[in-house]
Amino acid sequence: MSRTFKSLLFPLLGGFALMLLVHAQDESGFISIDCGLAGDSSYTEKTTGINYTSDTNFIDTGEVKFVSHDYKNEYQQQYWSVRSFPEGIRNCYKINVTSGSKYLIRASFLYGNYDGQNKFAEFELHLGPNLWDYVKFGEYGVDFELIHIPSRNYMHICLVNTGSGVPFISTIEIRPLLNETYQTQVGSLALVSRYDTGALAATFEGYRYPKDIHDRFWYIYARDDWTQINTSLTVNPGLFYKPPSDVMRTAATPKSASGSLDFSWKPVDKNSEYYVYMHFAEVEKLKTNHSRQQYVTKNGVLFQELFSPEYLYTRTLFTRLAVGGEVQYNFSIFAAENSTLKPIVNAIELYMVKEFLESETNEEDFDAITNIKSTYKITKNWQGDPCAPEVFLWNGLNCSYRENETPRITSLNLSSNGLTGEIALSIANLRMIQTLDLSNNSLTGQIPEFLSQLPNLNVLNLEKNKLTGPVPVGLIERRNNGLLSLSLCENLNTSEQVSCEKKEMKKKKQNSNIVPIVVPIVGISILLLSVAAIWWGIKRRRQNATIGFLESRKRQFAYSDILTITNNLEKILGKGGFGTVYYGCIDKTEVAVKMLSPSSVQGPQQFHAEVDLLLRVHHINLISLVGYCNDKTNKGLVYEYMANGNLQKHLSGSSSNVLTWEGRLQIAIEAAQGLEYMHHGCTPPMIHRDVKSSNILLNENFQAKISDFGLSRNFTEEDGTHIFTGVAGTPGYLAPEYHDSNRLNEKSDVYSFGVVLLEIITGRPVYSNTHDERIHISNWVAFMLSNGDISGIVDRRLEGSFNVNSVWKAVEIATSCTSADAIKRPTMSEVVMGIRECLATVLAQTNQTGIETNLVPMERPTVR
Repeated sequence: MSRTFKSLLFPLLGGFALMLLVHAQDESGFISIDCGLAGDSSYTEKTTGINYTSDTNFIDTGEVKFVSHDYKNEYQQQYWSVRSFPEGIRNCYKINVTSGSKYLIRASFLYGNYDGQNKFAEFELHLGPNLWDYVKFGEYGVDFELIHIPSRNYMHICLVNTGSGVPFISTIEIRPLLNETYQTQVGSLALVSRYDTGALAATFEGYRYPKDIHDRFWYIYARDDWTQINTSLTVNPGLFYKPPSDVMRTAATPKSASGSLDFSWKPVDKNSEYYVYMHFAEVEKLKTNHSRQQYVTKNGVLFQELFSPEYLYTRTLFTRLAVGGEVQYNFSIFAAENSTLKPIVNAIELYMVKEFLESETNEEDFDAITNIKSTYKITKNWQGDPCAPEVFLWNGLNCSYRENETPRITSLNLSSNGLTGEIALSIANLRMIQTLDLSNNSLTGQIPEFLSQLPNLNVLNLEKNKLTGPVPVGLIERRNNGLLSLSLCENLNTSEQVSCEKKEMKKKKQNSNIVPIVVPIVGISILLLSVAAIWWGIKRRRQNATIGFLESRKRQFAYSDILTITNNLEKILGKGGFGTVYYGCIDKTEVAVKMLSPSSVQGPQQFHAEVDLLLRVHHINLISLVGYCNDKTNKGLVYEYMANGNLQKHLSGSSSNVLTWEGRLQIAIEAAQGLEYMHHGCTPPMIHRDVKSSNILLNENFQAKISDFGLSRNFTEEDGTHIFTGVAGTPGYLAPEYHDSNRLNEKSDVYSFGVVLLEIITGRPVYSNTHDERIHISNWVAFMLSNGDISGIVDRRLEGSFNVNSVWKAVEIATSCTSADAIKRPTMSEVVMGIRECLATVLAQTNQTGIETNLVPMERPTVR
């Protein structure tokens, strides 16, 4: 919850001196950060004596700005500058704390027209991977307070751009509290209100440190039916909560002789729970014949039995269990029948329970990836938690998300990041990593032994570095056992114990000047011999319980097996130039069986290419090969079954279900990730050459996977910048250069994906007839944009249920992908990052508005 503040002006403290300690802490254990303070500097704020330090050591993004000069006379110095974040969706501060200790955390925001726009922004405030609150502005600034016990020795405070203006922040203040105070059964406590009920409006300016040793902000609570009593003496703050004496030496009491002190609030929603803290101290020296006895009710039911406030000593009454489930909460303080004096209350605090349910990345993984970032001085926008929430997954990482477990890092791709030095020792602590790609950098030294000790590693790409020395025996053994894909080509002087496929390919190319017209085909006899050799080698190792990767994951079927699997080819899922796809089952697992048509011209070529390719390519967003049939007259591929068919069916209007805008973006991200892997994660890289919406399949959870690799083509540096090939693919999706010169590179796939993204946005076919003219979807979108009609571009079936800002961003990505100039097209990695930002904007708005629709929701898998 937020509090609006106009100014917090306190009397200047004479002779107040503080010492700057490590990590911005003063002698009270405070962490006080002036966001936007220039350089690595600090100062002592003159009215409070609090030492503030620059935020430069806590964050590496953002821009320093200053509020308008008019505000400097009204606000303390820590509000004079801000750090704004025009770039990136999520930007995070990392602040070291003590795990298990209780803290009051305050984030403050004063716009002060720092950008000269006189326009208030709205954005989200996150604590770690969880939403803390929504930042919205009125005339003055706002602050947010949270009482929280961090489970780690650090915390992330993040600002998330929701598409409604540039996020910024003025100050971050963290204050230690006693663990015995503000206790909850679950969750943390977000401040709703904190009132000095006895303050006089004419003289009250607000209290904070040094009057409050915990630096809590106290505000006036003025009621027409209340009056005040006070003392000039000091009030003992008590043992635990310790409200300031200045607050406690005034008290509210009803004006009416028989009146009660009533306060109430309505919950945010039916599930909200609250804790109430009431502070009492007698401020009048009672005469012998006077007494002040009082009791408290909640919604008319006795809450606290009779008690008498103690003279000049603070007693705190609070709810030991959270209150919830009511439409409204009414607390009343009554005088007892035999009391001669009216009831009093000195101060009230109200907090709402905040449950932060999103788990942070496994701590060992977080420490490891943070050290890797520091070691290699990685400048990409790695902010906050690496894996959580999933929509803000760090670029280059993949993580596992299992129920009741913390997310784990399973893949790290730092290819082409300009890395220097040796392979970072911290990688050894990524115990769940399966894929590690450090290729195309300038890494030196030997390949470390610890890489062979990573228990789950099955893909290791170290090619195109400057590594020397022997390859660890453990890596060679795992490679020979089929448990590891190992790429070491083009290093300075690694041992020749591991053959280099690229060198073999280069030698072959030197013996031939013929440029292949279609994808290189491994002869079927060689393929069968290779498979047989692998199978035989694995079979011999079975006695030692060593099962090779290929045998455990891929199966070769006889045609009789295919007939059994498909129940004699009973159910047809689809047909194409290659042949027919049938529905089948293997041990109660649904599969799709693609049988090659003998009359297909391109069929055998596609079959050979897909077998060779799919045996080596493994990614969650690429269709998985279950097995294959290679009988003399019957050839087929057995794939995982995709229950929801292809994407084109859901976009064309033939489906009664309408994909939500959020769901469309999720599908686009996953399809883009599949292509990104083909371009940058495979060795050698691959071009799909037939990216289209009908080749993007959706499983039962609407998770997207790229299919039909029959036209895919490897490309290497030896091939040069482009590949010359016969025209392949589908009209409407082919890049201009592909039509004109039969030249392609990975940017041709980017063009095709841009067309798919336009289909996802508009729900229109690639070609449509307008005024008897056949128009391409990219031209239609360009025409609509020229008229400024962004909403008219979006699929009408969404009925306006979309975030306009994310649509603009998605259209921008799609149009850049479909640029006629291939050089101007982004990489698929850039496309993935851009669409993730679109989705983050949508999710931020959905969390904020709680809008419900009748569109098809996307039930995402828990493990990626």
